[in-house]
Amino acid sequence: MISTIVSSSLRLAASSSVTSAALVSKRQLSMAASQSADKLSSILEEYRAQNYAMEFPRRFRQDIVKAASSSRQYNAQATVSADGIESVLQNIGAGNRMSRSEIDEILNEVGVCPVNGGNAQCVISASQMIDLISKH
Repeated sequence: MISTIVSSSLRLAASSSVTSAALVSKRQLSMAASQSADKLSSILEEYRAQNYAMEFPRRFRQDIVKAASSSRQYNAQATVSADGIESVLQNIGAGNRMSRSEIDEILNEVGVCPVNGGNAQCVISASQMIDLISKH
C-alpha cells in the first residue's frame, strides 16, 4: 500500500516537473504578438475548413509552411519570413485581413532578427511556424 502511494507520488512529481519544464521552455509573447498570432492562426484555420476539409490539419499546416518558406520545401532548414507569410495570405485571398505590421510583430518576438539591421528580415524556422499556426 505504501509503495503504491510512493510510486504514485513519484509519477505525479515526475509528470508535473515535465509539465513545468515544457511551460518554461515555451516563450511567452507580448499581448500584441499573441493577438496577431491568434489572428493568423484563425485566418488559416478558416481557410483550411473551407478549402482543405478532406485533408488532415497537419498536412494543411505543412503545405502552408512549404508555401511560405524561402526554400519552398518543408524541412528542418526551411525558414519563413514576413514576405512568405504575406504571400500566402495574398494567395488565399486574405491579404487584407492582416497587416504587415502584425506579421512583423510576430516575427520580431518569435524569430531570429539580423543584428546589423540591414535589409534582412526576421525569420522563423519551419517548426516554429507550425507551432505558431497550430494553436487551434
